[in-house]
Amino acid sequence: MGPARTRKAARRKAIYLVGEGTGETVRTIARAALAQFSSRDIEIKSFYMIEEEQQIQQIIKDAAKDNALVAFTIVQPHLRDCLIREAERGRVKAIDVIGDFIIHLSMFLGEKPLGIPGRQHLLDEDYFRRIEAINFAVKHDDGKEPEGLRDADIVIVGLSRTGKTPLSTYLAHQGWKVANVPLHPQMEAPKELFEINQGRIFGLIISVESLVKLREARLKQVGLPLNAKYADPVKVAEEIDWCIQYYRAHPRWHIIDVSNRAIEEIAAAILKELKR
Repeated sequence: MGPARTRKAARRKAIYLVGEGTGETVRTIARAALAQFSSRDIEIKSFYMIEEEQQIQQIIKDAAKDNALVAFTIVQPHLRDCLIREAERGRVKAIDVIGDFIIHLSMFLGEKPLGIPGRQHLLDEDYFRRIEAINFAVKHDDGKEPEGLRDADIVIVGLSRTGKTPLSTYLAHQGWKVANVPLHPQMEAPKELFEINQGRIFGLIISVESLVKLREARLKQVGLPLNAKYADPVKVAEEIDWCIQYYRAHPRWHIIDVSNRAIEEIAAAILKELKR
């Protein structure tokens, strides 16, 4: 077991997220970027509230050992220069997530950047709206507290592993209050789902192949056999057929196909339908 575990660890790719403040910016950008890839064998290590060069030196030293990719959002010049210098010295690949954009903006606007960490998260109305939306999505994830569905801007429904939770989180970061409700042939949906504005409900549909692949990945993640009914193609096909018929019984719901689509693309489709 020891050597096998070592080989598995060697194959795992590490990504370091480094930021001065809460790390919300680099975390959000990394999450959106990783959604474009199917790889699951990734280890994310986060380092926030960076204030001293010694912290950076230790992070880069560890990143070199892990052969990691470093993504950072540091605006204070001396800390940013330290990270770049240490990364070059340790031959660590480091990506300045917003630095290059700030430089070009500075040249375009003819103005020197303020260099204040977290300035993009000033406590304005939009910031509080997004925080409230994120809390709402967590509170109403996976069918929890259905009485709160009436307060949702968007309600997402669908079978297990169709991406309801990550989609809800992504939309919440844009300020939308999103709740999601799981559907299953053997499970009755909460009555509150049918008491709200049905035009705010979005049903996710997916191909058999895509759903089988996602469920197999989930079984592997939790250490269960891949031949379980949960990922059996015949059972999955039956669930999807049932789901399609269920959606047809609710013609005011918007149906969104999520097969092999990125979260950003699905979210854009939902918002387009919502604005109609």
